[in-house]
Amino acid sequence: MTQLQAVVQCKCPRCRKGDMYKYSLFSLKYDEMYEYCPKCSLRYEIEPGFFWAAMYVSYAFNVAELVITGVIAGQFLGANEIWWLIGIVLSPILVLMPFNFRYARVLLLHFLSPIKYYRGYEKE
Repeated sequence: MTQLQAVVQCKCPRCRKGDMYKYSLFSLKYDEMYEYCPKCSLRYEIEPGFFWAAMYVSYAFNVAELVITGVIAGQFLGANEIWWLIGIVLSPILVLMPFNFRYARVLLLHFLSPIKYYRGYEKE
């Protein structure tokens, strides 16, 4: 499995086989992670407070979503409909909140942590 596939499927950054999350993205429990990888026993929170850094990744997602929807909505609504514009620009933030939460943590573990992929790292 490539690293891109592991990121999209929310797999462990070390073995790329174990799931990171217990439930589906579309579940009400979308935020529940395994503490350890079910395949290689990697502890996902590698130090206390590690996932606080995911807020910054999520912030980058939110800014990109605000800019994109703001530009698109501004082209169609103009400056006269400011309250409609605000509502339209903020709605993707609410709709994409589960996506932002999960993938901020996944990207943090895969790209911004010292964890490296090891092909043979899987306990049988």
